[in-house]
Amino acid sequence: MMNFDNLFRRFILTQSFVRGWGNPSHLQEIFTFRRGKIGVRDECLKLVPEESVKENTIEIIKQETKGDRQYINGRFHSPLATYLPHMVPSEAATAHFQLVLPRDHRLGIDSLPIGICYAGTGDHGFGRRRLLTAIPLINQYRIGTFLLENPYYGLRKPTYQSRSSLSYVTDLYVMGKALVLETILLLHWCQKMKLSPAILHGYSLGGHMASIAFTNWSGPLSLLSCASWSSSSTVFCDGVLSRTIPWPLLKQQFYENKAYQTFYEYLRTQKKSTTDSKLTAVDPVKDMMRLLMDEFTSLHNYSRPIESNIANALFIACMNDGYVLRDGIPHMNDIWPGCHIRYIPRGHISAFLLNQSGFQHAVAEMLQRQQPNVKLKRNPIISSPISVTTSSNS
Repeated sequence: MMNFDNLFRRFILTQSFVRGWGNPSHLQEIFTFRRGKIGVRDECLKLVPEESVKENTIEIIKQETKGDRQYINGRFHSPLATYLPHMVPSEAATAHFQLVLPRDHRLGIDSLPIGICYAGTGDHGFGRRRLLTAIPLINQYRIGTFLLENPYYGLRKPTYQSRSSLSYVTDLYVMGKALVLETILLLHWCQKMKLSPAILHGYSLGGHMASIAFTNWSGPLSLLSCASWSSSSTVFCDGVLSRTIPWPLLKQQFYENKAYQTFYEYLRTQKKSTTDSKLTAVDPVKDMMRLLMDEFTSLHNYSRPIESNIANALFIACMNDGYVLRDGIPHMNDIWPGCHIRYIPRGHISAFLLNQSGFQHAVAEMLQRQQPNVKLKRNPIISSPISVTTSSNS
């Protein structure tokens, strides 16, 4: 299956970070913002306080009914664009979503379990997630879905960006921090509109973004993170996607700009102080990428979810994943003791193609773990049909 992941990637033209690292001063600024704000739950919640979110915080721009479903398109100002306006492209500063609900649901009057579904790599617009996730969840379980558009994708794609090719390494970090704050805003809004209980879920990049956002909520919440793990460092340094990165360009920028080297040495010093690592980097450029990815994407560097929510978190890992390699990064049991982990005997692409019904079931299951009396179309849910392997592979 891992060979299929490699073969599939050969047919995809999208490259990563085609313009390099990004502005070094922006890199340092978002580093400080992550450590002091996004990575600390209490500080992060202060950035989007509950009282700042009103019913009209979200602008509804389109409503339509098709069959037994209603679709509500909306938008709102991304909170990150308020705090770091010079780093968020104007197109990405407005968050766009589609809310998919049962036709007979009365928004703000009736309660309804809800999910926020995050986009995977290259998933522009709402169509794919609507077809594969939102509609089945309504039809089978009566669970509504927010389809949130990633910054740099679809309606939020900068004019200078080609397809899904993030221009700079820093773009990935801006995307992640924006989604965290947008999630907090949406969860506050969901509470006001009686959309609960709630779950964050996604596949691959979407699963990892859901995991990071999950750390920063202080109320009841569930998580389903599919085909993602504790950090993205191995994804970009060792997995299939590492071959999409213009390493020669990153090397050139690294050695031509002293600011990158200075920041790299700082990251190295920080790592040595916490791990007692005395290893000399063979490739400083790849080592910097690994250090950056661990700094910004490792769940170890974010607040641990509140204890009652960890029992509502499920990771579904692909045993033959060529994209998300689990060796060399912390095991989720070590970072979040008590979370649920299941392994399926598939690769990254084959799991996405063949396991959708299992993922949908897992969404319902984790909502029911959070709130056993939640009203779902099918009960009981807990007892997953997903093929489970209790592998010790990390």
